[in-house]
Amino acid sequence: MSVSMIVLKPIEGFQYADVLHSVQQASSRAGIHCIHVNTCFNEQGELETLDGVLSEVDTETLQSNFERGIHTRTCGFSIERPTDTSYDSFTWLVQKKNYFWALDLQYLSGDFNFAFQFCAQYFNLEENSRDYLWIDDTEWVYSAEDMIWLSRQPYRPEWSYQKLTEEKT
Repeated sequence: MSVSMIVLKPIEGFQYADVLHSVQQASSRAGIHCIHVNTCFNEQGELETLDGVLSEVDTETLQSNFERGIHTRTCGFSIERPTDTSYDSFTWLVQKKNYFWALDLQYLSGDFNFAFQFCAQYFNLEENSRDYLWIDDTEWVYSAEDMIWLSRQPYRPEWSYQKLTEEKT
């Protein structure tokens, strides 16, 4: 089963460099390596997409592990810019206008604990306080506040297929 975890960001003020910085900062805080960052430019020389890999080991160890047949936890990520069709494309989900599919964690191979380690740090960064996490094909999202709360709880594997929330009393 291939599931994507998508970070929805406000369109206003979007910058590739800011999102990449958040990815690098969150991965570092989680003890994860951000490697193989690639960029793609359009005909006008504008940055079109940016992608990379999050890995539990550095580039050299990843290559060595691959050659020796040793499994290494990794996932791909891509950062996309908003397009004309992005506006209001996720209003149905977040009940707010002008959020779009900005960061995609992919090729998770069911390792949601690895993704959680990254996401917990990502949403604990102040610059991501307005973002949401959508697990593809669900009908709900985690807000940054939800993810911060969840990151302070003991890890629960069901977080990726069942929305876990703080009990409000």
